[in-house]
Amino acid sequence: MTFYNRNGILYVSISGIRKSTKLKYNQNNIKKFKSYYQNEEFLNHFNFNKNIPFVLELVDEVLLQKEKEIKSSSLTTYYSLYNSIIEPYFKNKYIVDIKPIDVYNFYKTFTDKSTLTTCNSILKAAFEKAIIHGYIKNSPFTISKPKIKSNYKIDPFTFDEAKTIINNSPGVIKNLIAFCFYTGVRSGEAFGLKWENVDFNNYTITIDSQITRGIETTPKTVSSIRTIDMLKQCEYYLKEQYKHTSNSKYVFLSIKNKPYCSTGTFSHIWKNILLQLGIKYRPFYHTRHSFASNMLSNGENALWVSKMLGHKSLNITLTNYSKYIKISDTRKSTYLDN
Repeated sequence: MTFYNRNGILYVSISGIRKSTKLKYNQNNIKKFKSYYQNEEFLNHFNFNKNIPFVLELVDEVLLQKEKEIKSSSLTTYYSLYNSIIEPYFKNKYIVDIKPIDVYNFYKTFTDKSTLTTCNSILKAAFEKAIIHGYIKNSPFTISKPKIKSNYKIDPFTFDEAKTIINNSPGVIKNLIAFCFYTGVRSGEAFGLKWENVDFNNYTITIDSQITRGIETTPKTVSSIRTIDMLKQCEYYLKEQYKHTSNSKYVFLSIKNKPYCSTGTFSHIWKNILLQLGIKYRPFYHTRHSFASNMLSNGENALWVSKMLGHKSLNITLTNYSKYIKISDTRKSTYLDN
């Protein structure tokens, strides 16, 4: 909505339609027009196009499309951000009224990089739809996103800490914790592991499912669907687990004899173990970081570690864990020395 002064008369442009309000040009009349702008009778009087959608209408279209494209666990996150962040900010705002300054102020409300990225992707798609339908000519989401430093830090357990945790974990919980420490799998991948994917003859484990928020889906990414090596330590704890859940479809079961729904359902057990051992708390996901850091610092091949983790490329592994790669103090002889 843009206001103009023509010979002392207030003109307004909405959705490309320019009309005279027949009011004097002053700030009070501008405020008055804005206050009655969403009144249907008022708009009828000025014969403006009322088919211009609200921002949230197009966001709803984007989310409906996402339902066909992404996993239900990711969709839950999208709707959560919609309800907590997008809806409160853009409620009752027309798509044509959003300017770059509005986007700039919206960006300023974020302190988390990941949340900003997700919300931004939803809104950019909504405004792209607005361009396609001819509601607007340019998207206000062309300004640069602020650079937000993530507070998340990789703080792996040492090899000795991992051994202490495993050895002092109660009952069959020990087998689950050891499995994660010795494979580097994500917790959801461990919860979704089935016995049919455990091959004791060839010492391999196939990761092709995960359980998050109580829903079983395929793993996080295409590269996460993988077959990994079963280390000797891992073999031992899987065979111990087999004594308890061999009649079950799933390898790891909760005390209710059901698959774990999420890390949240396991977190209180994990916290108590660390508390009793006097070991600094880190989320259960850090078993994955610990596997990577301990293997690399022990001289294991970075590409093998990357494949075990299910990373899309070696670059991802090196970006996160390069400081743990063991570099020999002595240079090895190469063909250049001949």
